[in-house]
Amino acid sequence: MKKNNIVCATSTQLQLNGFKFNPLELIIEGEHTIEQWLEAGKLLTGMESSLNWWIGDWLVFGEHNYGQKYSQAETITNHRQDYLKACNFVSGKIPSANRVYGLSWSHHREVCPLSPEDQKVWLTKALEQEWTVSELRVNMRKSLAEYSEEDTYSKSFNLVSWTQEGLRWLKQEVRKNPIENWSNERKVLIKKDLEPIVEIYKSL
Repeated sequence: MKKNNIVCATSTQLQLNGFKFNPLELIIEGEHTIEQWLEAGKLLTGMESSLNWWIGDWLVFGEHNYGQKYSQAETITNHRQDYLKACNFVSGKIPSANRVYGLSWSHHREVCPLSPEDQKVWLTKALEQEWTVSELRVNMRKSLAEYSEEDTYSKSFNLVSWTQEGLRWLKQEVRKNPIENWSNERKVLIKKDLEPIVEIYKSL
């Protein structure tokens, strides 16, 4: 990394290429190229989008190591407890390895209820498809609804019961009228109905 790209920081000041970011102002010293000016803008944007992660990770660390949660954090950060809880929750649910650069913190918040593996899948989809937060939410709900329908169908259908019911019907028909007395037309129709089942049986 070039020396003029190094970010320097103190407790009250962040500095990059002569751009000094103080708590109440941005001090620009000397002359700068447009590339340096753009770099400073990228830093500002990155800091804004990363703040939720930083605060969340800071809270998770404090809770894990010191048992501290929100009372002191509210005073230090001057943020409301509901905001701090949200940051803490998302950082605690989304491992750093699953966080996707290029997606907002709000995208990640949407996948918090999912397993780490599913988080990766949906965040990757969101990045590749360039989904907004709302589009990610809609697609996740759609997928869940489709899965629920399939799951409900699989639970409501019992292959054994279905097979037994079919055999019961055939036996009743045979008792009422032996197969040798069936017309050729009826035999053909029943064979046609049973043929797909026989093919599946042969493939097992």
